[in-house]
Amino acid sequence: MNKQNVLNIIRNKGPIYKAEIARITGLSITTVTKIADCFLSRGLIKVTGYGDTDRGKPPEVLMFVPSAHHVIGVDVGTTNITSVLVDLSGKVIFKRVMTTGNRDNPSVVIKKIIESINDTMESSNAHKENIIGIGVGMPGLIDVGRGLVVFSPDFCWENVDLLTSLKQAFHTDIIIDNVTRAMAMGERWFGSGRGKDNFFCVNLGYGIGSAIVINDELYHGVTGKSGELGHMIADPSGPQCACGNYGCLEALSSANAISQHARSRIEQGEPSVITAMVGGDLERIEAKTVFDAARSGDALAISVIGKAIDYLGALVASIINFLDPELIILNGGITKAGAVFIDTLRSVVKQYQMRHTGNKTDIIISSMGDNAAAIGAASLIINKFIENGAMASANGLHLAGN
Repeated sequence: MNKQNVLNIIRNKGPIYKAEIARITGLSITTVTKIADCFLSRGLIKVTGYGDTDRGKPPEVLMFVPSAHHVIGVDVGTTNITSVLVDLSGKVIFKRVMTTGNRDNPSVVIKKIIESINDTMESSNAHKENIIGIGVGMPGLIDVGRGLVVFSPDFCWENVDLLTSLKQAFHTDIIIDNVTRAMAMGERWFGSGRGKDNFFCVNLGYGIGSAIVINDELYHGVTGKSGELGHMIADPSGPQCACGNYGCLEALSSANAISQHARSRIEQGEPSVITAMVGGDLERIEAKTVFDAARSGDALAISVIGKAIDYLGALVASIINFLDPELIILNGGITKAGAVFIDTLRSVVKQYQMRHTGNKTDIIISSMGDNAAAIGAASLIINKFIENGAMASANGLHLAGN
């Protein structure tokens, strides 16, 4: 705990003197010096200068060294698998994107994940001994302790042991968690959630996921399956969701739902500029197509998006009423629609939230962009590393058999 506290202070407040660290932590100068010397010998911190003094040895000024270690983060998406190599500050050193392939087949996707990690490791020319672990963000219900994908509606997976497959390929620390919880951890460490004790993340992509941070801790729930905002029932008479229920928010407001609803209405004979935009091939309709059509004033697109945002806004308002968070951070492909999305959503949320609630809750779009989930996955490892007093669980990354 002392190592964790000292390192966090140097990381967050450096350059800083040992005396100031001792004052903040309540530790003795001797203890702080012993811990600092340990970090200096490992290259985690460095001396950046010396203070002025009238007598004795001038005090050292200490600073954190993010490049001392690297982490690989993997975002397993329905369309693409994104792998990044980041340093301890979350800075992306290298990025690789490859298609997911047949997502219904776990062995195919797992092979792609391993290929993506290998390619990131080799192409980045990273020193394997400096890579302290691999974090993976995966859609669905995840048993974090066992690295088991309990159920992923987006991938049609059930009880898939992802961790064992990755452990057979890589001898290092590996953490697998729900992709939106990974995003939330990334926001907590490096994004808009930094310095916020209570916030809520919503991932608006092909599906809809969410994650909760309470008292600066990621909330998993009793069985590790918290955050399924997308599978809260918004309309019991609504369409069937991939999870099997009817009227889930994901079946009404996700990118997949928006494209499907627009396609269905056009197939039923309603006119829309979308038909011309996709050259008559309705299978090419994506959520982006619908948002582009809405910006041009297309009545069908405006209607489809309006209903989707209405359902989403009602549940976000309910979250505000229930949790009273400091911040709601939105990410995912839908947020790229810009003002046509965020302005409408804020208006709908305000309409549905209870009077006097949410007065201090901001709703913002993440600043981390397309890398949010991959950086967030890497931050799962960084979080564990720092909490363990900067002790890695393994001596660098090694391939199976090495």
